[in-house]
Amino acid sequence: MQTLCNECSKYKPEAEVKFGVCDDCYKFGATRIAPPDHGQRVVEPVPNIILTTSIDVPGRQIESVISIVAVEVALTLHVFKDIASAFRDMFGGRSKTSQAALKEARLAALDQLKREAKEVGADAVIAVDLDYNELSTIGSGGGGILLVVANGTAVKLAPAL
Repeated sequence: MQTLCNECSKYKPEAEVKFGVCDDCYKFGATRIAPPDHGQRVVEPVPNIILTTSIDVPGRQIESVISIVAVEVALTLHVFKDIASAFRDMFGGRSKTSQAALKEARLAALDQLKREAKEVGADAVIAVDLDYNELSTIGSGGGGILLVVANGTAVKLAPAL
């Protein structure tokens, strides 16, 4: 069965599309589409922005603080995968499905945080924090939404010596 990728608008095998994004788009960091140019969809690469959980960037001086940047990534959880995960948890062991969903959401949030930082003219984001929540949806038959929020302080770095 073929599934539509929300990023490149191509139909791909269902196994290659997770959370609406195909493996190719996800692999190259393509999670945001630039404005169409004569009907063409252009995929922007992830900017080269430094992310750190510390309050500085080792070996670099912070020239100025620009702004707080924050992003939210919401991914729907598949009810049948959730049931399989709960079954595994009942008998012990790791839930590969849950681990993969958490990793995918984290990477998407960090990629989007880099984009937000670039938009405000930052070279780095310091004091990055990640928060995870699961939201239940009414009438979803047990499905839910994984919400990942990433935030930090966008800074301009002094030129490297």
